Amino acid sequence: MTNNKEIYYKFFTKNIGFSKGIYKGLNCGISSKDNPSDVMKNINYAKKQINSSDKIIVMANQSHSNKCIILNKASDNIGSADGLVTKSSELVLGITTADCIPLIFFDNQNGIIGICHAGWKGLSNGIIENTIEKMIKIGSSTQFIKVIIGPCIRQYSYEVNNDFLNKFNLPKNNPYSSLKKNKLFFNLPKFATNILKKYKLSSIKDFKKDTYMNSDYFSYRQSKFKKQSDYGRNISLVSIK
Repeated sequence: MTNNKEIYYKFFTKNIGFSKGIYKGLNCGISSKDNPSDVMKNINYAKKQINSSDKIIVMANQSHSNKCIILNKASDNIGSADGLVTKSSELVLGITTADCIPLIFFDNQNGIIGICHAGWKGLSNGIIENTIEKMIKIGSSTQFIKVIIGPCIRQYSYEVNNDFLNKFNLPKNNPYSSLKKNKLFFNLPKFATNILKKYKLSSIKDFKKDTYMNSDYFSYRQSKFKKQSDYGRNISLVSIK
């Protein structure tokens, strides 16, 4: 992971943390109904795990948008956004997910990092494109950008309907959806990967973990299946030395 700049990043499981009950473990969802004190303990614990205990963690108010913000310092007004980009070594960028895709970007040649939260709404409206373009705006180049697709819901856990395909403006016969036992499933990571490939990035890696099937992660759809009143959120972090 090292070239000119050293990058620290991690997609966290839910296994070690302070929350209890349906949030048991490392729930970092500020908007969840969990005890706020436990959530903050979890976030600070995660920050320490990537050698960033002395840095300031920045997490936007996520709204399934395509908005990405360039941060120069922690006091920058963030507001609502689903992507963050910086070249500051004083910050840790964080997002939370619970089936949506967490994407971590880094260019250690130019010392620039980015992170975004990509559900179907964000993907269809350009959150990936906006994150890459903001990195380029502050001095990055696609030939140096590496991206990692983190734990998210995978194709045969993600049942959808034909109306869903219409939201993507996709025909029934498309490379992302398939039928299994008369049910329609959608491959969200593949859709994201094809967007990324257009930029000819340095590398694209996929963590290949399914949040719905893997009990190490919080999952919105699993919480619905279990008829739970709320759900925890997984945290992903990136920082630059």
